[in-house]
Amino acid sequence: MKKSDKKDFVFSKLLELLKTQDFYLVKTGLDPTFVLKEKDHTISFFFNFKDVGEIDFSKVRLTLNVVEEIMFEIKLPNQDYSTLDNKKYFLITIEDKISVMPEGYQSGIGYNVETQEQLDFFTNWIINYLEKEGKEFIKKFTYLPNVLKEMDKLEHDGKYWNELLAGGPEFLFRGLIISKLCNDEKYENKLLYVKSLLKSMADEYLTYFEKLKFRLENLEPKYNI
Repeated sequence: MKKSDKKDFVFSKLLELLKTQDFYLVKTGLDPTFVLKEKDHTISFFFNFKDVGEIDFSKVRLTLNVVEEIMFEIKLPNQDYSTLDNKKYFLITIEDKISVMPEGYQSGIGYNVETQEQLDFFTNWIINYLEKEGKEFIKKFTYLPNVLKEMDKLEHDGKYWNELLAGGPEFLFRGLIISKLCNDEKYENKLLYVKSLLKSMADEYLTYFEKLKFRLENLEPKYNI
């Protein structure tokens, strides 16, 4: 199957599904992206149609404005901010790393599509995901206290917040912002936790950690949990 035929088929099905939800599609580049901009957050997901046959699908990503406005202020090292256009490319707060891809999908590669039957299957899987798990993910994690609750669960289980929060070491910064916005009683503990991790894993971020810490001192919480 031609790559262009795969794109046309997938996009026509998704546009039919999403046209009443105010999503728009940016087709340019190697990562065509569907975007829905709300008042307080942006929802996006992208594709990569490979020349060798696979279709890669990102699952849902969330940009929480109240978090990413501060991340943009801090401007962490090794980050390219020049691509941010508020149309297709955004700073990402949360990625769906919870929902399970279909059997045969290879992380970072995609789902191999050579026949119409395979294309039908994967397209239907995406539609089903967007209507069920994706919708539930969006509803749950656009509410910051739910994000904090999941962060605490991950930490309790000996895992890092980046199993939910986006980015390299910067996921730690996002976690602190969320903690502060929720008036988290464990915020000071999280400061110590993040500082210790940065010292051992990414000490070039320590200066930016101090900058963020100072910025958060006067940040007014939005929730009181």
